Amino acid sequence: MEKLCKLLFITQKIDEQDDDLAFVTQWIDTFIAQGFLVEVICLEKGTFDERFPVYSLGKELGYGKFKRTLRFLKLILSLQYDRVFVHMNPEYFTLGGWWWSITRKPSYLWYTHYSMYLHLKLAAFFSTRMFAATVQSLPQYNGNPKKVVTGHGVNTQFWTAVNVCTNKKSLVMVHRLSRSKRVELGIQALSFLPAEYTLTIYGRPIDTEYYQELTDLVIHLQLSERVIFKGPLPMPELRAEYPKYRIMINMASETIDKTMLEAMCNGVFPVTTAENARAIGLQTAPASDLPSDVATFILEGRATVSTVSELEKIVEEKHSLKSLVITMGTYIKKGN
Repeated sequence: MEKLCKLLFITQKIDEQDDDLAFVTQWIDTFIAQGFLVEVICLEKGTFDERFPVYSLGKELGYGKFKRTLRFLKLILSLQYDRVFVHMNPEYFTLGGWWWSITRKPSYLWYTHYSMYLHLKLAAFFSTRMFAATVQSLPQYNGNPKKVVTGHGVNTQFWTAVNVCTNKKSLVMVHRLSRSKRVELGIQALSFLPAEYTLTIYGRPIDTEYYQELTDLVIHLQLSERVIFKGPLPMPELRAEYPKYRIMINMASETIDKTMLEAMCNGVFPVTTAENARAIGLQTAPASDLPSDVATFILEGRATVSTVSELEKIVEEKHSLKSLVITMGTYIKKGN
């Protein structure tokens, strides 16, 4: 009988009610389904049913950075594991990469952003492979054999809706409210659309100054009756919101948010940049990032040209969680 691979999965948060990171437990479940024995180290632990071992560094208990660091080092030195998978936080390679290198434990990073900083450089040095959702992620390492483009990992069974919305005039945006998401472009695009169009925005305000700028913009453009800020929603509740919409706006630059893929499982078409559209597998996008072009794209009906089944098929074939874990698992099990 083949020996099961013991995987140490390191992530920021385990909380099945979190508005941003609840999906992480679905990733771990899928690794387990693929034959891995998984133990988890997380910075913070919330609502969870204990179906696999989780060791928190204690942020939820108020532990300071020094105490959390000591706990992390104690865990990576004492736990028994064959491989290491770090989800989105290169900082853990700064703390533990040296140990995994000395003990010859293959280590892997999943990272979907494009900014470069010291922790990421160290992760690139210590890691065996760096998995990225699209070519846009980790652009500094294009051509480097360590970088492996895998597609995103969306649990299509969890997100697929029974009912699909037919209302093309209720628009939605779903992501963190930070400058990199360029939420203002969606609000400005609405000003070019007829009065019956509305925009509902779900997401946690990460940057309070930017959030104030957005609310001021809504007032300046006289859109207060047409723009609604809903705040963040736990993942199970968000699942019930996607079916209320047919069109999503997401103009985040140089990366594709997984919310676009989740929405596609519900028949929602993501109006996004041309580069993001190509990375997702969509055949059409606005002529440019200008709000007027985004509005024109919507008015011309191009945002609803794809059928629900076509959108679902793109996610299933290119960005499903099962296919992602199979792809990464092939490298991880072999240690290469």
